Amino acid sequence: MVSAFDSHISSTLFADSELASFFSDEAEIKSLIQVEGELAKVQAALGVIPQQEGETISSVLGTLTIDPAVVSDGFKKDGIPIPALLKVVRTNLGDREANFLHWGATSQDVMDTALILRIKSAVVVIEKRIKTLNERLAELAQQHRATVMIARTRNQNAAPTVFGLKVVNWFMPLLRQRQRLHELLPRLLIVQLGGAVGTNAALGSRGIEISNALANTLELNPASPWHVQRDSIVEFSNWLAMTAGVLAKMAQDLLLMAQSEVGEISFNNGGKSSTMPNKLNPVLPESIVALASFCRTQSDLMQQTLHGQNERDGIGMSMERLVLGPLTCAAGACINLAQRSIDTVKINQQKMLSNLEADNGQVLAEAAVFELSSVIPRVDAAGLVASACQLSVENRSHMLDELSALVSVDIDWENLKQPANYLGSADEIIDRAIRENNSVA
Repeated sequence: MVSAFDSHISSTLFADSELASFFSDEAEIKSLIQVEGELAKVQAALGVIPQQEGETISSVLGTLTIDPAVVSDGFKKDGIPIPALLKVVRTNLGDREANFLHWGATSQDVMDTALILRIKSAVVVIEKRIKTLNERLAELAQQHRATVMIARTRNQNAAPTVFGLKVVNWFMPLLRQRQRLHELLPRLLIVQLGGAVGTNAALGSRGIEISNALANTLELNPASPWHVQRDSIVEFSNWLAMTAGVLAKMAQDLLLMAQSEVGEISFNNGGKSSTMPNKLNPVLPESIVALASFCRTQSDLMQQTLHGQNERDGIGMSMERLVLGPLTCAAGACINLAQRSIDTVKINQQKMLSNLEADNGQVLAEAAVFELSSVIPRVDAAGLVASACQLSVENRSHMLDELSALVSVDIDWENLKQPANYLGSADEIIDRAIRENNSVA
């Protein structure tokens, strides 16, 4: 075992077998064969290679299965799988058909197009998961739109809020991630066919025509050769890391709320300790934060592919092979773990209320300042409230009781004591967020 994603032990938590299947040896070879077969079929249809030979190549490759072990020695020598793969394929063809296999293409044409096909399949899975998670979070926000709790800024009690608005902070960035994905896909899901140095010289004047036809048959977007233009793949890598980071924000909030002294949420399936029976460790959100950090470092490594040398570069191809699969799977695992976290979280509303009561009105300091500002200058109001906060701590009393003793003004103190009366536009903000989420297909 080298990777935690491959370990029989840790893969149960960190791995994503569904997405990993798109980056397996078997999936890679299958997609490489698919591209070679479709290229021959397109070229035959356009009269670039003899029709009978092209159709035979396409037919043979359509049913051909190759053991990854067969091309492993070739990869060790060449650093890419295509030469060894073509050697195996040609043994399944006659001499004339073998002559027209891989006609005018270069290894990277086939590898890149095959990679994009597999990314396309992975994206379908990822997008479906995010949509499901978004819907569940929107439901949670709706359920807790009136669940009043303490909002904390810079890890300090700040003012009242509702749990539903905290959930909005989790799902709105995910909604924008879905929108960003839709925006980048036309740039990402493109065909690659440039020949040896990106000129398609071996195809004469028909390179663009063949490339467009290949894109059409593979249901990809047409594109000019992009051998050393890796920006779209890096953009997708950044998107994966950003998605994981968005989920890590949610996970970090859950970790803070699950602390014993806070106790505002808990998990039905918390992890056990080997020596402390009282522990229910928040393993799922912990793992999301760890995986998000991993995604960030892998995305950073992908930046190296942007400065490929000259017209084609083997370093970038190797870097993508090392990084992109694990990055995609780690981001996918973050989504899965986030869904499991939400499915197993328990919202402790009573604890949220008791934390508010234990605060002794400190979270109403801003509310008190603005209420007093209606009758005295704001600077004076702020000074009085600050004094009341200090007295509240010293006397273990409610801040507003201390404040009412310091001033003689006509204020409905009991109304001011209710945190639910200082929520501003929280309800409308939640409504808007839910509407926006529902509006995205």
